[in-house]
Amino acid sequence: MSLNFGRILAASAMATMFAALCYSQTAPGGALEVEMLESEAIRGNVLGESATRRLSIYLPPSYSTSVKRYPVLYLLHGIQDSDQTWTRPWPMMEARSPYTTIQALMDAGIRNGHFGEFIVVMPNAGTRFGGSFYVDSEATGKWEQFIVRETVRFIDGKYRTLPAAQSRGIAGHSMGGYGAITLGARYPDVFSVVYAMNPAVLGWGGEISPENPAFDSVLQARTLQDLMRGGPAAFAIVALAQAFSPNREKPPFFVDLPFTKSGDALVPSPGAHERWQSRFPVQTVAQDAPNIAKLSALRFDTAWEDEFPHIPITARAYARELDKAGVTFRFDEYNGDHRNRLWGRNGRLYADVLPFIWRNLEAESTP
Repeated sequence: MSLNFGRILAASAMATMFAALCYSQTAPGGALEVEMLESEAIRGNVLGESATRRLSIYLPPSYSTSVKRYPVLYLLHGIQDSDQTWTRPWPMMEARSPYTTIQALMDAGIRNGHFGEFIVVMPNAGTRFGGSFYVDSEATGKWEQFIVRETVRFIDGKYRTLPAAQSRGIAGHSMGGYGAITLGARYPDVFSVVYAMNPAVLGWGGEISPENPAFDSVLQARTLQDLMRGGPAAFAIVALAQAFSPNREKPPFFVDLPFTKSGDALVPSPGAHERWQSRFPVQTVAQDAPNIAKLSALRFDTAWEDEFPHIPITARAYARELDKAGVTFRFDEYNGDHRNRLWGRNGRLYADVLPFIWRNLEAESTP
C-alpha cells in the first residue's frame, strides 16, 4: 500500500485552516482598541517629535459584559519598534504559530486558565532616530512623564481599571525592558510588578563601549547622510545620546557623546560620560534599592545568543548588583537570541511573562 504524502499534507493543512476558521468565529476573545493621546509632556521638544501618541489597548473578553475593574499591564516596545510590534503578527513566527500577537496570547491564556483577565496597554514611544528609552529629554520630550503620568491617568480615567500600584505592572522588551526596570525602580507608587525581557543598556559592556566603531562614526557625522553611512548602530547611539545626554545647542542631532577622540583612541568625554553612567541601572542600584524593595515582584531575563552582546553582559552585572543590595528578584538565562523565543505557545511571553504579571498583580475579588 502506497501513501500519497502530498495529499496527506494538503488534507492536514486544510484541517488546520478549518479549525482556525471555526475558532475565529466561535471562540470568545478580547478586544483591541486604539487611542490617540495628545501629550503635553512631549509637546515642544527640540527635534519636533509628534506629541500625538498612539496607544493600543487590549481589553479582556469579559470587559464588554461586566462592570468589574481590571489590573493593567503597561507593555513597552523596543528600539525601532512601535505599539504595533505587539499587535500585528510577528512575520518570522506567523507560519508556525497563530500565537504571534498579544491579543492571541491573552485570549488563549485566559481561555485555557493559564492566567486571568487583565488589560494590556501598549504605548508608541518611537522617535525618528528609533526610540525614546522612556526617559525625559529636552531633545525628544518627557517620555517618562508621558508614560507614568499622562498615559496612566488617561487609562485610569477612561477604562475600568484598578487604579492602584498593586494592580499595575510594567514590562518591556530590549529598550522597553530598560524602560520597565528604570520606571519600576523610580515609581513603585505607580507600578508594583516589573518584567524586563532582554533589557538593553543596563550598563557599560560589549558594544556599549569605546570598542564599538559606531561611536567613532557618530563623532565624525555632521549630516544625516553621514550618519546613515554608520548604519543602524550609529542611529541607535544617537537615539541613546538624545535620551541620556541631549544638548539643544548642538544641531543636527542635539547630543553630547560619551566618548571623544584622543589620538586614535576613544576616551570618556567629561560630562556626557557621567550622564550616561547615571542612567545605567547597574550603576544606580544602591540609590534605587529602597524603591526596588517596595515592588511586589521584579524579574528579568537574557538570551545566551543575543545579537547585542552587551545585553547578557549587563543583565548579569545588574543581577550581581541587586544581590549585593539584598533585594528580591528573579533572573533567567535561556537558549535563544534577541527575539526568537518570545512568541508562540512555548514562547516566553505566554509561558513566563504574562503568567508572572498575573500572579503578582492584585485583581478584583469575585463575590
